[in-house]
Amino acid sequence: MIHCFKVEKTLMRLQEYVPPGKDGEFQEAMDKVVEKADEGSGLAYVSSWGESNPGGGKDRIELFIERSKNDVVDVQKSLETVMNILELKP
Repeated sequence: MIHCFKVEKTLMRLQEYVPPGKDGEFQEAMDKVVEKADEGSGLAYVSSWGESNPGGGKDRIELFIERSKNDVVDVQKSLETVMNILELKP
């Protein structure tokens, strides 16, 4: 399970351990983690109110949940990139 609470602060502290020449790749992965974690969290929240929203329904809930899942997959891939850059093992 991925917990993204305050992930940006953690990644910023890890920047000092980035090997030379990998700064850009690390920054790109970090930006994507933060963006997709925020987006996925927002979509999950919206899905919880799906039927209450105008034009909402079970199909809209499923749409937002699916989008949120896709964001979580993107977060996981970006975190794997960070781990590879820092030569960390899972």
